[in-house]
Amino acid sequence: MALIYIYDSTDIDRAQISKVLENTDHHWEYVPTKISIENINPETEVISVFITSQVTREIIDKLPNLKLISCRSTGFNNVDLRAADERGITVTNVPSYGESTVAEYAFTLLLALTRKLQSVFLAENGNTSQLSLTGTDLCGKTLGVIGTGRIGQHSIKIGNGFSMNVIGYDAFPKEGLDEELNFTYKSLDEVLSESDFITIHTPYLPATHHLINAENLTKMKKGAVLVNTARGEIVDTNALIESLNSGHLSGAALDVVEGEALLNHDEEVALLRSHEIAPELLKHSVEISILKKMPNVIISPHNAFNTIEAIERINTTSTLNIVDFWYGNMPNKVTAPTKELGKLFLVRHGESEWNATGQWSGTSDVHLDDKGFDEATKFGLKFKENNMRIDLAYCSEQMRTRETIEGILNASQQFDVDVIHNESINERDYGDYTGKNKWEMKELLGDDAFNELRRGWDVPVPNGETLKMVYDRVLPFYLDTIMPNLRDGKNVLIVGHGNSIRALMKYIEDIPDSEVANLEMLFGEIVIYDVDDDGHVKAKQILTIDTVPPNA
Repeated sequence: MALIYIYDSTDIDRAQISKVLENTDHHWEYVPTKISIENINPETEVISVFITSQVTREIIDKLPNLKLISCRSTGFNNVDLRAADERGITVTNVPSYGESTVAEYAFTLLLALTRKLQSVFLAENGNTSQLSLTGTDLCGKTLGVIGTGRIGQHSIKIGNGFSMNVIGYDAFPKEGLDEELNFTYKSLDEVLSESDFITIHTPYLPATHHLINAENLTKMKKGAVLVNTARGEIVDTNALIESLNSGHLSGAALDVVEGEALLNHDEEVALLRSHEIAPELLKHSVEISILKKMPNVIISPHNAFNTIEAIERINTTSTLNIVDFWYGNMPNKVTAPTKELGKLFLVRHGESEWNATGQWSGTSDVHLDDKGFDEATKFGLKFKENNMRIDLAYCSEQMRTRETIEGILNASQQFDVDVIHNESINERDYGDYTGKNKWEMKELLGDDAFNELRRGWDVPVPNGETLKMVYDRVLPFYLDTIMPNLRDGKNVLIVGHGNSIRALMKYIEDIPDSEVANLEMLFGEIVIYDVDDDGHVKAKQILTIDTVPPNA
C-alpha cells in the first residue's frame, strides 16, 4: 500500500482519479492547491502533480519516503529531475493525451485573432464600425508549423482542412511524413520568412530556449501572426513585444508565456508581497502586463489542454502509472535529456584610471579610463563577431566592472541581458596598501616580500584580505549561483577583477595553492570554459582583443 498525495486537484480530477484507484489498497489524499513546503506530509511515498506545481529540490529533500513523482502532463520541466535522480526517485509522465486537443486550441486562438473576436464581443448595439472589425481569411494563406510531432501533425491536418499552404520545420524531420500529410518540409529560415501564420509545437529544450528571438522575429514576414501553445520560454517575450510594437508582426496568440504563473491572481499577490523579487520575474511581470494591453494580442492561461476528454486521458494514464509502478512495472518513465551545460565567459574589466597609474585599486570605486571604455567595446564586438550569446551577466559592485559589462552588452547588441551585481566577486581589499603605487612598493619592500604580498596564498595584508579570503567568498558564489545557471543551459558572463577571477580559475582548473602565484588572467582576454557538472574545466578557449596591457 502506498500513501499518495494528489496536488492541484479539481473536482473533475477527484472523480476520475478515484475511479482508477478505488479497487487498489492504496491510501490517497487530495490537495486542491499546488505543492509547497507547508502542505507536504513527510510520510508521502507518491505525489501526483500538475504543471502548476514546482517540485523543487527543497521539497524532494523534505520527503524522505518519496519513491514516485507522477506528472499529470507531458512536460516535466516543473520537476527537479536531477534531485529526483540523486535520490533514486522515479518520475513518470503522460506521453500522449491531447494532440488534437492542443492543435484545435491553437486554431481557436488563431481564428479569434484573425477575425478580431475580442473586438467583436465588445461591440455594442452595432455602434462599432464594421471596418474596425474586418478580419483575415485563412484559406489560401501559408501556415508554418514549427515542430512536426504529434500535435504539429494535427495542426498540419487542420491547416489542410482550411485549404492553407502548409510548410513545416523540425530539427529531426520524419521521412515520408510530408507526403503522407500533404505539407512541405523547409528550413527554419524559410518557414519564418514564407509563413503568414506560424504555430509553435516544438518541445522546450536548451536548444529551443528563445528559438523565436529578436533575430528570428525579423526574419518573419511583415504582418505575420505568431501562435504559441507549446512553452513560453521558446519565445523571447521582450523581443516579441518589440516586434509587435514596431508593426512587423500583426498579432500574437499565446497560451503560454514566460513567467505565466503570474497570470494567476494569487501568484501576482505573492509577488507583490515578496521582499525579494528576482529581476527576471519582475521583468516577466512587466512584459505580461504590456501584452495584456495590446489589442492585437490574445493571452490565455495555459488552457490548451483543458477539455473533459483530455483531462480524463491525463488522469487515467498518470494514475495507472502509479498503480503499475507500485506493482513492479515502469511505465512512461521519464529519462531526463542530457542537458548541455552553458558556457562560462570570464572577462577582466577594462583599464581603470588607477590601472593606468599603477595604483592598487582594491575596493575603491575607480572608473575606467578612455582606453578601458574602448576595451569594453572591443570585448562586445568580439562577442558579436563570434555569435556568443549571453543569457546572464554578473559583475562586482565596483564601477569599473559595471562600466565594462555595459560596454560589452551594448557593443554585442545584447540589450536585454539581466546584469546582477554581486559583492562576492569584488576586488581584493588591499587594506593599508589601497591607493599606493605598486611599483614604488616593490622598490620599498624588495622583490620577494612584494611577490608574497601580491601572490602569496595566505599572506596577511594589514587591514585587508589574503588571496585565500577572496577564494573563500568567490567559491560559494560560483557553486551556488553560477553553476545552477550553467546546468540549466544558460551562458553566463562574469566580469571581475584580477583576484576574483584568479579565485574562479583556481577552482575551475583545480590549481593547487602553491601555484596560485603563477596564475594570471591578462587584460584583453575572454576566457571561455566548458565545465563538467561539478564546475571543473572540460575545455578552455581564449579570445583576445587588440590592446596593450596597462601599468598594472
